[in-house]
Order: sequence, then structure tokens, then C-alpha cells
Amino acid sequence: MQNSKIFQINRAMRKISLLALLLFFSPNALANLIINEIMADPISDESLNEWIELYNGADHEINLSNYLIGDDQDNDTLEGGLYNQEGTIIPAYGYAIITDEATRVYNNFNVSNYAIRLYTDDSSIGGYGLSNEGDTIYLYDKNDNLIDKSAYKKTSEDLSWAFINSTWLKAEPTPGYNNNGTFFTDPSQGCDFQIEIILANTLFDNPDNFTFKIRASKAKGTTANITARASIQDLYGITIKEYKPFTNKPITRQGTSSGYTPNLKEGTSYIINANLTASCNDSNPENNFDSRLITIKGQTLETSSNIVIGNIYDLGSDKIAKFGQIIRLKLDIYKGDTTKNSIAVWVEDRKGNKLSKQSKTNAYKKYEDYSLTLPIQIEPNCDEEFRNGDYYIIAKGLDLEESEKIKIEDLTSSLCKTKTITASTSSSKQFGYELLEMPDKIENTLQTKVKLTNNDNVDSKIKIWSYVYRGSKCYSGEREENKKEILLTGRTSEIISMENHLIDAEPGEYKYKIVINKDNQKTNKEITGEIEIEEKPAVKKEQEVITEKSIKDLDESQITTNTIYKLKIQPKTVYESVNEKIKKLTFVFLISLSVFLNIVLFWKR
Repeated sequence: MQNSKIFQINRAMRKISLLALLLFFSPNALANLIINEIMADPISDESLNEWIELYNGADHEINLSNYLIGDDQDNDTLEGGLYNQEGTIIPAYGYAIITDEATRVYNNFNVSNYAIRLYTDDSSIGGYGLSNEGDTIYLYDKNDNLIDKSAYKKTSEDLSWAFINSTWLKAEPTPGYNNNGTFFTDPSQGCDFQIEIILANTLFDNPDNFTFKIRASKAKGTTANITARASIQDLYGITIKEYKPFTNKPITRQGTSSGYTPNLKEGTSYIINANLTASCNDSNPENNFDSRLITIKGQTLETSSNIVIGNIYDLGSDKIAKFGQIIRLKLDIYKGDTTKNSIAVWVEDRKGNKLSKQSKTNAYKKYEDYSLTLPIQIEPNCDEEFRNGDYYIIAKGLDLEESEKIKIEDLTSSLCKTKTITASTSSSKQFGYELLEMPDKIENTLQTKVKLTNNDNVDSKIKIWSYVYRGSKCYSGEREENKKEILLTGRTSEIISMENHLIDAEPGEYKYKIVINKDNQKTNKEITGEIEIEEKPAVKKEQEVITEKSIKDLDESQITTNTIYKLKIQPKTVYESVNEKIKKLTFVFLISLSVFLNIVLFWKR
């Protein structure tokens, strides 16, 4: 019996111990994360200025990703201030501020810069925002376990409910700071406003990274009109910039100016000063001033130069240039420590043949940026040596070369109207050439004569050939098909006859070129011009030959006078009517009679 009682007692003790363990390890028993402060009744724009403060009393960080905050009507998921669920980690003994997604809290309240910024996935906290009549706030973890709940009573405007010494009390808001029990005071007892220069750092790499703001915030009291001024001075006390962040601006909790980014010199230190005055009886003037020392280091000067081909102007909507067109090219240039100054731009084909003259400019100053626009005159291509297609804009200088592809098509016809012969005659002290014969129009064969003169005492090896072309197509066979090679003796001249036979050339305007190479020099002499190919005369059809045999095959109705006259030989009589026979006999009879009478008369004499 006694053993039975002992067993029951032990069993009861185990149950109590197990219950104690469950209670001890339950979320609420171990809850180091608490709801610490609630601002439910801000002065204006309540839904945009309501907030809840959380406090992590643990000695380790807590990730609040996908935690829930809510009231008796609805719950909202917490999101971090950064993307990808980052920015939701509260460090040990740290604070987090929960607002709606379109909040103005950080503009109107003095929130600690160290507080983690959390947002609800809604336009308000809870069902319809935080109630001014009192409510209960719930905090759940990502597994829907209740972490904490806090009930607050009816609010007072511009005061928060703060958890102080295990009790909820009305107090001055302290978002992100310790709830120190500062209660609302009577305005007659004075106010306390403070000013702060907000900087991301005090050492900046370059002027573009330097920016600052001015913040005025209330430490105690009520709304007051604030005037704030700021300035930047160099180390000699000379004022560089002056600012007016606030002028008689009513501030309830906090006011923050827009950002200022002055263009300060590199490699210099500056002092930023700020001060404020309040319309209320400010009981602590010592915090009405702030001063910061900042330094602009500046970047190390880049020694390497750079050329960037920017916009190409005047191309039109199709982004295609024309042969003969003037285009403009924008260049962005940085000159480093190079001693070179000249920069040139031009257009060339894939083989490096230039299609324009060079446009040049100069960059003299080192470590300087330049933005230039240069014109490029593309050759009109009147002889149509260049095909439509892709070409390259080349920018070369400062020991650099950059290229940009450009499409060029069609001719600028107004530049190619004059019909000329180029370099038909040329002479020098050593060598000369002259076009002696050149027809204006041909049918299918072009014959030319060129006079070559060697004015030197040394013999020269001459190669000469000609061809007819239009565009990229040659219409006289291979371009060097009629090439001739001669040895031109010193102090002599020789006339060379050239002949080109045209293949599949329709009537119209074509180009011709005579090329002369002297002693295998790299540069050839050229004679170019235009030639017209005439339409060939129509071939006359032979008259229809109608033979006696073919006439026999015709019906009588098909035989006409025209049919007879188509015969190439004297037609023979195939059929003759009676009347025709009588006419012929009468004619013969009269002739015979006339001859007979003449003979008789002559005999009688």
C-alpha cells in the first residue's frame, strides 16, 4: 500500500516536472522578443505615421522574415527594408520599427539610425490601422506560434504606449531608443529641440559621394516653429556654402531637410555648421548646435587615355548613311598622361581602304575629359567602286584606336552629274601618259589608244589594262583580262591600243578605267571616265521567200499581188485569165502591125 502511494507520488512529480519543462520551453516563456512601444495616435496622417517597436532582449540575433504582426481584425506579414527578405534580422539587444509600406514615420519622428526598418505587406498595420480606443497587438513567428501579445488602452494624441518596468504607460515617443519614462510635460514648462547633421561618413572619395541633411527633432514639449541654418567653411573659416533647411517650419516630432550635394574641391577638409531656434521656450540650448569635420579625398588621376565613339548624327530613321553624305560623330575622350595630342576620324572598308578624308582635332590638357563632335565627308563613290554594305568609322589618337560599324548605301546623285575623264593626260619629268582616242558611245566593243612617254634615260617595265564596269560588276570579263606588258625604252614614246569586249551589258551609262603600272610600283596611274552603251540596231528579217513550189501549194484565193512581189526571183506565170490574155495579144498585135507598116513605108521609098 505504501509502495503504491510512493509510485503515485513519483508519477505526479514527473507530470509536474514535465509540465514545468513545457512551460519553461514554450515560446512565451522563452520570449526575449517583445512588443516594446506602440504609436497609435500621431498628430496627422495616422495611417502613414503609426508604428510599433520591437525589442530583442536576447544575446543573439533573431531573423523576423515571414513573422506576422496584427490585431483582432487582421494579420500582416513582416518584410525587410531590402529585397530578397533581407533586412529582417534584429541584432542582440536591438530594436526594430514596424510601419506600413507607404510610411512617413522616418520623416516625422526621431528614429534611431540603428533601428531595423520593417514593413507590413499592406497599406496599414492590422485590419484598419492601430485603433485610438485601445486594442491588442499580436506577434507570431513564421510557424504561426504566438511570440508576444500586448494590450493598450485609449490613446492620447502624440503620445505612445511604452512598456516601462513591466507596465504599459503613456510617454513621449522614443522609436528605436530605450523607453526611459519621459512623460508628456506641460508646454509652460518649456520645450527641447535639437539639431543634427546627418552624414553617411566623414571621409569621402570624391565630391559626388558627399551629401548631407539637416534634421531638427523634439526631445520634449509640444509642436513648435523651427528655423534652422547651415553653412560649409574651409579650415581658414571662409564660408563656402550657406543653406536654409527650415524657416519658421512647424515641427511636431521631427523634420528632415532634403539632401545637399555641394561641389567641393578634392583633397580638402571642410567644417559643416548647423544651428536652430524654436518658437517655444527651449530649455536646453546646448543641443541647438552641431558641427562636423569632413574631408574630400578625391580620386587618383587615371593615367590611361580613353576614346569612346558616341552618337552618329545625320543618318535618319533607317540609321544608314549615303555615299557622298556628311555625317557628324560624337567623341567622348579622356586624356591621361600621354604626350600625344592629335585625334583623327575617318571611314574605311574591311581592307583598310579609306572612304573619306580625315577630320582632326587636338586634346592638349592632360587628365581632362573632352566631348567633341566632328564632321566626316564620305566619298560620293561616283565610279561605284565601293559596294553597299558595312563600313567602319575609325577614331585614332592618344595612342588608341577605336572603331564603330556603319552601313553605307546608295549614291548622292547630285555629286555625280558631271561627265568627266579623270587624269586623261599626265606628265612628269620621268613618265607621262595621254589618252589619245576614246569614243563617247559604243555598241559592244570599246577601243582606246594611250600614249606612254618615258622621259627617263632608264628603261621602264609597263603594265597596262582596262575594263568597263558599273557598281562592283565588271562587264568586260576579268579586270586584268586585256593586260599588256611592255618594255618602254628610255627617251621614247609608244602608243598602246586597248580593246574591251562587253558581255551582257544592257544599254546605258557605264564607267571605264585604264590602269597603268610602272616598274611594279604600289601606286598605279589611272584614267577613268564614262561611256555610253547604245542599243544595238534591230536585225532586219529577210523577205519571205515564196517559190514556185510554194505558190502551187496555195489556193487561188491566197495568191495576191503582194504575194507575187515577195518573190526574190522573177515570178513565173502560174495562172492567166482570158481577159489578161486578150490584153497581151492586142498589145503584141499592135506592135507587130506598127513594125510591119514601118517596113512597108521604108520599102516604098
